[in-house]
Amino acid sequence: MVYHIPSDDAILGAVKKVFQKYHTVISQYKLKKFVEKELQTKKKQFQVSEPRLRTLVLNSGLVHVEIHTREGDPDKILHRCPVCGGPLQRVKNQTIYGGEVTLEFRCDVCGYWTGKKKKIPTLYVFHLK
Repeated sequence: MVYHIPSDDAILGAVKKVFQKYHTVISQYKLKKFVEKELQTKKKQFQVSEPRLRTLVLNSGLVHVEIHTREGDPDKILHRCPVCGGPLQRVKNQTIYGGEVTLEFRCDVCGYWTGKKKKIPTLYVFHLK
């Protein structure tokens, strides 16, 4: 089965149409199916990956994303945001002895944050802004 990869503008146009119908989409998988259904034409079948769709939607600013997480490995060090791939900012505090300790990591792009217990994203709920 042959499929085509749509452009970013075509995907965002389909996302706008989806959110005109549904103001909230409960999962990333459902959003992918709704967008692919909007993109279908008689001659071409388009497909888009879930991570690409999620990052496009987050960077467009059309939608607010609610991120549900579970606890992960506390020893794993995160350098990039697992949701959007953006840089994580360290939130630090000073100790009483003059040192610094990192309390949490925050992403300014999508709002993801994690503390000492690493949070792994499991469910994305997309809301129209």
